[in-house]
Amino acid sequence: MATAMANPFDILPASLFNLFGTQGYTTLQRHYMAILLRLYALAEFNRHGLTRETVVAEIVEYLKVEQAEAEVAAEMAAENTRPADGETSPLTGQKSEHDYAAYLLRRLADSGWVEREQHADYSESVTLPDYAFTLLEALRAIQEQKPREFKGQLYTAHQLITSSRQKDFSPALALTQAFENVRQVVRGLSELNHNIRRYVERATRGRSPAEVLRLQFEDYGASLGPAYHALKTSDHVSRYRRDIIAKLQSWQRNAEWLDRAAADLVAQGRFTPSQAGQEIDYAITFIVRELESLDPLLEEIDRRHAQYLRTSLRQVRYQLVSADGSFKERLASLAQGLAALQAEGAEALPAAMPAFQHQPVTLPDSHSFYTLPRRRAPFAPAMIDAGVLLPADLAALRSAALDDVNQALTPAKVNRQVLGFFNGHRRLHVTELPARVRDNLHWLTTIIAYSHHPEVTYGLEVVPGEPVAIGPYRVRPFALEKL
Repeated sequence: MATAMANPFDILPASLFNLFGTQGYTTLQRHYMAILLRLYALAEFNRHGLTRETVVAEIVEYLKVEQAEAEVAAEMAAENTRPADGETSPLTGQKSEHDYAAYLLRRLADSGWVEREQHADYSESVTLPDYAFTLLEALRAIQEQKPREFKGQLYTAHQLITSSRQKDFSPALALTQAFENVRQVVRGLSELNHNIRRYVERATRGRSPAEVLRLQFEDYGASLGPAYHALKTSDHVSRYRRDIIAKLQSWQRNAEWLDRAAADLVAQGRFTPSQAGQEIDYAITFIVRELESLDPLLEEIDRRHAQYLRTSLRQVRYQLVSADGSFKERLASLAQGLAALQAEGAEALPAAMPAFQHQPVTLPDSHSFYTLPRRRAPFAPAMIDAGVLLPADLAALRSAALDDVNQALTPAKVNRQVLGFFNGHRRLHVTELPARVRDNLHWLTTIIAYSHHPEVTYGLEVVPGEPVAIGPYRVRPFALEKL
């Protein structure tokens, strides 16, 4: 259910991003960002806020490590600030590292990234507002460049939805949590798709072979390789999609369940009864729609993945064999090396330099000259002499063919194939069989014929209903059931 959302700029302080502007005298954008991330790491699990002394000491340590005192002093001079809020002005006119740290802290507080609170004992603490926690968490994720992972999100949604028979099952909680997991999976797949396109563009910007290979095996492999591998194996959509959709559609047809889920959502105090019903319907519709429409996105990811591998390999080949690329650079590097040896006064080449390779020269022969291509004679297949089979030979061949068929379609093999269709269910209607099985009349008749075999663990039962189209035929509906 779509609701009117407030504009973030109506909530955030007006000068929040002024620290990172490129206009004016501001030159400390990267230092402000690094200091904020350090303060966020300190405040993330701190229950009582940070003391001013702790914050100043952290900023001083950063300025020492990055040797940024000169940059801070230059900006302070450009701003022409006066001592305030803990800053001192020594008689020598020189400012200390604590003065620089106090100046940076004041700028962070003025822009709204941190808040300063003075207590009754005149001590001061520094806290981060709620929006700063959210923004800095996103910025830290960008800084760490962790690969997108799909660890158990679909599995969690599957468990939440299919565990409705438990005693303490909360329908609204299970549905909302499954909705969030599926939303994260779909968002992650879209992000993965866009990132592959970004790597394709980066691989075609005239990079050297070494840079393309580093991008291929270090950057691309570490960032997108694990996510793509998990997407095709443990977190594959087809493992859980069918059960999730079937369960949600059964809930959608159950008015009693919908009322109970809406009442459960109302009890949380966030929605009215009418809003809760719309929210439940929206969550179910969203999950079903997104899971059913994931196949085109997965195919696009496969296509982009293969495209990137082809593009990077083509770029490496082009750079290695290009006359204007690597060969020219090698000649320039060789000339620079020879010039350096000459400048050092060397009269002979170093002993470690590879020697010339002398290739043996042979006299030309009949195979050394160019020969015109010859047109190949048209293919003329030999005549097949089919003899007349005797009745005994024909019966022997028929018996051998039947033995081959019996060995190819044994009861055990048919049983394993059919049990794989149930996917945890006890009963399977003919319309729920995979399309490749329904369209294969030979396989379908084999499954029906073996349903009465003593070595299989499934049975067949004719059910009422309209005839089902199986290829060019229409058959009575039936259901397969585990024994």
